[in-house]
Amino acid sequence: MRKAVTIKSIAEALNLSRNTVAKALNGRYVPEKTRAAVLKKAAEMHYKSLDAKDTSSESEKYRILLVSGKPLNNIKYFIPFIGGIEQFCYEHNHELFQYTFNYDTKPFHELSSYVKSLNIDGIITVECFDSDFVQRLLNLKKPVVFTDFTCKPVRSFVNYDVVCADDVGSAQEIVILLNKKYGISKFSFIGDTEHCMSFNDRYTGMLAGLFKTNTPHHRGEDLLKDDDSFDYGNAENLKTEILKLKYRPECFVCCNDFVARTVCNALAMLSVSVPDDAMVVGFDNVPEAYSLVPKLTSYAVDKKFLGKATVQTLIQRISFPEMPTRRISVSAKLIVRESTLKSSDI
Repeated sequence: MRKAVTIKSIAEALNLSRNTVAKALNGRYVPEKTRAAVLKKAAEMHYKSLDAKDTSSESEKYRILLVSGKPLNNIKYFIPFIGGIEQFCYEHNHELFQYTFNYDTKPFHELSSYVKSLNIDGIITVECFDSDFVQRLLNLKKPVVFTDFTCKPVRSFVNYDVVCADDVGSAQEIVILLNKKYGISKFSFIGDTEHCMSFNDRYTGMLAGLFKTNTPHHRGEDLLKDDDSFDYGNAENLKTEILKLKYRPECFVCCNDFVARTVCNALAMLSVSVPDDAMVVGFDNVPEAYSLVPKLTSYAVDKKFLGKATVQTLIQRISFPEMPTRRISVSAKLIVRESTLKSSDI
C-alpha cells in the first residue's frame, strides 16, 4: 500500500517549512515561484486530489472574467481590490475582462454567450449573492472563485472556491475585547444575515464571542430583517426598530460600515450618545468610517492583497479543477476608533 502523502513529506521533498507548504496548498500568500513548486510537487506525489499532471500550465496565460452584480467603478471599497487583480494579471500576462450582470434586465444566456465567445478560462465574482445566479454560473462548468458567497445551498461541490475575510474570527474578537475591557454584555447584531455569507459569518462570530465570555443572548435582541423588505439605510426605520428592543444594547455589531453609519444616525435621533451610552462596530473600513462623528471602529482587509489572492486562487483552480472546494480566509485587522472608546480612553 502506498504511504499517504502529507504536508510534511512535501515540505521535506522541497526543503521548505510545513507552514510554507500549507499556505501554498490553501491559497495563502507565498512567493509565486514557491507556490508553483509546491503545487507541482504535490501533483507529482499524488497529494490528496491533486492528480499528477503536467504543471507547465503554471506558465500559461489565461483569459479571466470578472463578473459583478453591480457597477464597481464608483464603489471605493472595490477600487484597490480590482487593482490587485489587474496588477496580478498584468504581471503574469493574463487577459482580464469585466462584465456587470443586472439581475432585473439581463437574461443569463447573454453572460453565457459572452463567456463562450471570449473562450474564458476562469471567472471571479464580486457582489454576486443570488443563489439562482450562482447555480447557473457553476453550471457553465468553468472554474470560479467567489469573493464572498451566497448563504443558500448549491449543488456543485467542485470547480469553485471562496475567498473572503475572516469575519467569524473578527466579530468574535471585538465581542471578547469589549466584554473584557468595559464589561459590555448586551450586544445586538444589525443586518440581514441571509444577504451573503460574510454577514452570516459576522453574526456567527458575535455569537461565538458571547458564548466564550459566558454572556447570555437572545435572537430577539437582534435586528435581522430581510433587506429586500427593510431599508437599513433609513435612520428613521432603524430608530423605530431599536425602540422595539426589550433591552437597550450596549453595543451594536453591524453587518457593515454603511449600516453602522445609519445606526449611529438613528441613535443620535434617540439622544443616545456613541460611545458612552452605546457602542457601534462596523466592518470593511470604508473611507467614511473615519470621517464620521464619532469615527467608526471597523475591520480592515488589505483589499489589494485580497484581489491578488483571489486571482491566484483562480489560477490554482484552473490548473487543478478536481480539487475539493476551498474556503480561503484572509485575516482582517481591527481598527479601533471613537465609536468603541469610552471618553476616558480618548
